[in-house]
Amino acid sequence: MTIAAQELVGREVYSRDGCKVGEIKELVYDGGYVLIRRSLFLKLVAPVRALEQDGDRLTIQRNSMNLDRMPKVDPKYELSEKDTARIDQFFLLKDAS
Repeated sequence: MTIAAQELVGREVYSRDGCKVGEIKELVYDGGYVLIRRSLFLKLVAPVRALEQDGDRLTIQRNSMNLDRMPKVDPKYELSEKDTARIDQFFLLKDAS
């Protein structure tokens, strides 16, 4: 199911194994990625394409333990091609470099 990007902000995200990952705080990098707040000091940047609608629940394409190994990027700075490739590869997106 396709998810409209503008409908993502404020939604809770869950891992494949059903654990709460966090809340989507904003769209970043021209709306292709979301900033997910996991805790007060921990934020993740994930591709919108890695999110799936499962009924009322929004699920990310990884289990909770794998998300701790996700490539770290700072959403305050421009996302490089290398960062994009690392994130897309982490989520095993088909068109990753």
